[in-house]
Amino acid sequence: MMRVNLSTILLVCISVHISVCDSGVDDDSSITTMLQLRDSVHFSYTISNFFLDFIRGEKPPTAVFETLINVRTSHHSRLTYRSVEPVVTTYLGYGICLIVGVLFAVLMPVVGLLFCCARCCGKCGGRVQFVDSKHDPCKRVAYTVCLVLIVTFQLAAVVLVFINHYLFHEALVSRDTRIGAVSQINLSLVEFEASLRDMVQMAKNTSTADLVEQKERFMRIVDVGLVDFQEDFIKMSQANDVSNVISEFQTTARDFLPGSEAISQISYFNHSLYELISELPTIRQRLTDTLNTGCSIEKIIECNELMKLANDKLKVRLLPSMLQLDEVISISNQIQRHLTDVDSLNKFSEIINNLAVIVRRSIDSDLDRAWKDLAQSPETREKLASVFEGIVANASTALKFARDLISMDGNEEANNNYLRTVEYLLYGGMALLCIPILIFLLLYLGLCFGTCGDRPYEEAGLCNRGVGANLLLAAVGFMFLFSTILMVSCILPFLVGGSLQTEVCRYLTGRYPDGPLKMDQYVFETLKSILVAVERPLSDSSKSRSIQINKDNINTIQSTLDIIRFNLSDTILTRCEYEPFVKAISTGEFVWPVLNDAIDGILQDLVASLKRADLVSPLRNIIQSSLATLERLKFISAINFNEAVNQANTPITYIDDLNEFVSRLKGLNMDSLTPHIQALVNGPVKLDASRSNIHTLFMRFNSFPDQMNHVVNNLNSYNEKLPTSVHSSMDRGLIKLRPLFTKELQLAVIATWHDIPCQSLRLAAKRGVDSVCYTFLMPFNAFWTGLGFTLLLFIPAIVFAVKLAGLYRKTEKYSRDYEEPDYISYHGFYMRPPTDYHDNNTQKLRNKSRKHKVKSQSNGSSTRNAQPRYQQLSVYPYDAYE
Repeated sequence: MMRVNLSTILLVCISVHISVCDSGVDDDSSITTMLQLRDSVHFSYTISNFFLDFIRGEKPPTAVFETLINVRTSHHSRLTYRSVEPVVTTYLGYGICLIVGVLFAVLMPVVGLLFCCARCCGKCGGRVQFVDSKHDPCKRVAYTVCLVLIVTFQLAAVVLVFINHYLFHEALVSRDTRIGAVSQINLSLVEFEASLRDMVQMAKNTSTADLVEQKERFMRIVDVGLVDFQEDFIKMSQANDVSNVISEFQTTARDFLPGSEAISQISYFNHSLYELISELPTIRQRLTDTLNTGCSIEKIIECNELMKLANDKLKVRLLPSMLQLDEVISISNQIQRHLTDVDSLNKFSEIINNLAVIVRRSIDSDLDRAWKDLAQSPETREKLASVFEGIVANASTALKFARDLISMDGNEEANNNYLRTVEYLLYGGMALLCIPILIFLLLYLGLCFGTCGDRPYEEAGLCNRGVGANLLLAAVGFMFLFSTILMVSCILPFLVGGSLQTEVCRYLTGRYPDGPLKMDQYVFETLKSILVAVERPLSDSSKSRSIQINKDNINTIQSTLDIIRFNLSDTILTRCEYEPFVKAISTGEFVWPVLNDAIDGILQDLVASLKRADLVSPLRNIIQSSLATLERLKFISAINFNEAVNQANTPITYIDDLNEFVSRLKGLNMDSLTPHIQALVNGPVKLDASRSNIHTLFMRFNSFPDQMNHVVNNLNSYNEKLPTSVHSSMDRGLIKLRPLFTKELQLAVIATWHDIPCQSLRLAAKRGVDSVCYTFLMPFNAFWTGLGFTLLLFIPAIVFAVKLAGLYRKTEKYSRDYEEPDYISYHGFYMRPPTDYHDNNTQKLRNKSRKHKVKSQSNGSSTRNAQPRYQQLSVYPYDAYE
């Protein structure tokens, strides 16, 4: 086992050394070897990514900026936990890992120092026990196996760390684009620039395009915008108020047409009133006769009162002539003759609800001319191509500057400093990783000596278990000594590489579902919240704080928002894989200000056409027509049913409460009164109950003139403020429509690029993302992952190493004789040398007490003779060596 592990370590170290020495030679075989090596450790990248996803979760990375903005703009001067709670919950896993790492780095040296002091004082295994207990051989085997497994896992992790450390070095210095991150970035920039130039060339070579699809989409947006304008105009001009009073007037007119329910109820009430006038005297006479002759003696007083009330007041008070029925029927017939005029008032609502159609008809010819210009005008395409060419030229300048900055070819001193720094990182990392290798070597040697060596007798040679115990304790000392520097070297890369992976790379590489799109949304939300916080007026500046950003930075943030709103990452990294440039770019909400020149003339014509749309004239015409119609309905103003309203509000008879009168009759309990009571209920009582409904109808009919006057007043008022309402609504509508028109016209004007692919642009961008997030970052993250795993296994390794050191130091095998409760083993135990287990004084006292007890118990000559013979025999194993 020892031979295999040492050979493995030696082979790894020699391989790494040869690779470092030959790093300047990038031939095909070495590059192939490096690629195979990277593929072989790819599982370590998966482990590190899984661990980072586990501790990070799926919460968006906007918590830090939102919390910062809330704290800076808060009215409270003290920082509360609630204000930073989103950051704590989002990065809880990072916080736990950081706390564990700091505690490990601080406590390990302290615990090591306390451990050493305790062993020097004879504690924690510092005092040696020379004889095995019954279970010590089993413990020794179990602890050895556990420690071998732990150290083997640590060794494998450190080997992976060695490999990833060297891959990280190659990513920084190699000029081969397959393994060098810097080389990949340079190639990505070159390919990106070439793709933009090819797209410009294709844009120049395009001819007349069919814009039918774009025109249909634009028309749908125009229709939606005009509907919004119509709703805004109706709301702002209060046209609904006019429509409502007209509708109420028309409803009242239709409710009082001949044959309608209202007229039928009034006629039926009038007919019932005539019948009641003819029948009520007979009912009264029969009722009084019955009360006069059929009443019992005990009820004679009540009967007389009811009879007197019936004779005096059971008479019809409301006469048919008071209800003005003839006037009602006459006005109803006039409304029937002018029903066409009443219905013609609907034209106002129809015009109001069709304003969008009116505007659309007025600008149809201008829209057709604009789209014909877009589709067939060479001048428009030339403007667009020249604008795009200028953009590409600026982008090429920026890309060239980035290439020069990354490659550092023009600055030899900076290049040399960079290479020197990278070499320092390489050799410093290897020197750092040699520390755990040394610890593993000591542990393996200690295990080999402890397993294969002899017991540590005084005459034992070099190969004994005591040497193995010393090697294990030496390894433990190195673990305590170097844990801090190793943990610091693990925490710093973890914070940098882990944050870059979870906050940026997992979105751009697509490991997170819809990652590029989510990244665009998160960045947009963050910048938007910053911009809102900057521009938001603070009500109380003395109690609140604000974010101070100069005007240039605000403009930069606004420009960046315009670009990010376009979902640039998702467009290039995702949609360009299967879609051409036009389709990929059409899903964004981006308005490119530099393209305004190419569409400015068309846009201005459309805006002018909208402003020329005449809405005042048709609305005024319909208002004048409605007023003329109301003039023909002027007979309604003569309606006056005040007398009918008042009479319908009075009881039918002079008895104010007929129900009470009927109840008193029923209280007499006279069977002879039953038909008379039923006649009263079916006659005057029933008719009096329907009187309230008749009163309501007359009230409504009497309000007809007021309704017509209300309609006239509303129409006149609306006519006065009509021009102002139209102009204000048009201006507001254009403010909303102009950005939509601009965007759609831009998308339409670049629709001539429908054959231009953007897959090469995607490949260049993806290469740049992979250079940072894979070639550079994956070995970097695998470095701290393996190192952290190794450091965590130091804790169980220390425990097993200390226990094994104590077991390896025992000199005597386990024997059952040491546990027999006989006189010889007991006497031999106390006859042992005083320095073995107890101090000299205690042992002398015990031996003296034991001898005195034996002498006092002895009797006879045989016992006395046996005592000296037993004392000559030694039961302690050391006597055999002596």
